[in-house]
Amino acid sequence: MSKRTPGPLPSIWATGQAKPHRQRSDAYVAGNAHPAKMWPHIATTAIARYSKAGDTILDPMCGVGTSVIEAIQQGRNAYGVDLEPEWVELARANIEAAMAAHPGSWGEVVQGDAADLALLLDGTRLRAPVDMVLTSPPYGAVTHGQPDTSRVTGGKIRNRAHRYSTGKAKPESLATSSASRLQAGLEAVFAGCLLALKPGGFAVVTARPFTEAGALVDFPSFVIRAGLAAGLTLAERRVALLARWDGALHPHVTFFHLHNVREARRQGKKLFARAHEDVLVFRKPS
Repeated sequence: MSKRTPGPLPSIWATGQAKPHRQRSDAYVAGNAHPAKMWPHIATTAIARYSKAGDTILDPMCGVGTSVIEAIQQGRNAYGVDLEPEWVELARANIEAAMAAHPGSWGEVVQGDAADLALLLDGTRLRAPVDMVLTSPPYGAVTHGQPDTSRVTGGKIRNRAHRYSTGKAKPESLATSSASRLQAGLEAVFAGCLLALKPGGFAVVTARPFTEAGALVDFPSFVIRAGLAAGLTLAERRVALLARWDGALHPHVTFFHLHNVREARRQGKKLFARAHEDVLVFRKPS
């Protein structure tokens, strides 16, 4: 048994006892408009379980920097990579605030395609393999977003902050890829993670199913296939709750996700509000 935790970690993580916006510390100074942010309590649980103080953590698809920020706050160092310059800008501002509050740790973010991970990390302060990878890949047409009510729009409710890019999506973006390109892109990212990770190190990936064109897409299975194809081994599979648990589950859902679920159920479709996501724990063979 690892000495990093007082005992075995439960298969189900109670990471939804607080709403996600209440999980964010004052380090998130630049906002959190990204459409698919990792929940802080999921990141902190994974970091506490699969790393130790002083370790270095890598997030190859870091968005606004949640995993990097939470790593700094737990006494780790961290790198982040993201394709979109707007998220890199927000992440850097957030990480600067986290480092100011926790001067014993540092974080750094690089802009670029995570499929070229080895090249991107050349020239950073990374001089040795990282101890852990922690990431949440982009997926599908998102239902996340923040509603502008009629008080703001003067008419219908409008969705905002629901896209991975405010401009035209880059051709290499995984979020807008077909299933085959998504699989190949994830394999390339995980192959870079394998090179960056120390032997025996953990790569923790969060993923959830999503609905596209009325069909359920088993995205966690995509992730597993890509990780195995890249040379990682699947060590554990956990569940992180996206809901408060008090004997019953109370999902924390966005306005638009709840609206879409209700509309689908009115049409007789078996669609449910998401109450969890899979935590896939890979390991680099030692």
